[in-house]
Amino acid sequence: MSASGTAYCLVEIDDVLEQLGDLPRDGEQAIEAARAGRALTFSGPFGVFVATLRPGDNPGHLELFVMLAVASRIEAFKDAEPAVLAIARDLTATTVAFRSVRRGWARRLGPAWRPRGKREFWRHV
Repeated sequence: MSASGTAYCLVEIDDVLEQLGDLPRDGEQAIEAARAGRALTFSGPFGVFVATLRPGDNPGHLELFVMLAVASRIEAFKDAEPAVLAIARDLTATTVAFRSVRRGWARRLGPAWRPRGKREFWRHV
C-alpha cells in the first residue's frame, strides 16, 4: 500500500535491514526507534528512510524528522524529496528536518532548505 499517494510504502524495519548496509550510530538509534514503534519506516524506488514526528519549533506544530535515509542510487534525494513532503503533510507536520554525518549538504539542497546547527537542515512542508 502506498504512503500518501507516493511510490513509498510503510514497512517494518526488519524487512529492509539488508538494504541499509553499514550504519553510523544514529542509524542504530533509528532502527531501535522503529522497532519500538516510535518511528516509521518507508521503502520506495529511491531508498529507505526512517522518520519520527516530534514537536516543531512553533507551539502546536509537528516536524517530520528523518532519522535515517539510505539512498538506492546517486541523486536519490531530489527524487525522494516530494514523497517525503507528501508524507509529512499527511502526518500534519509543518516542517521536515534531517541531520547528516556527511558534509556538503548545504551546497546540494534547494533554496527551501535552511541550516539548523552544524549539520541539521529543515524546510517548511
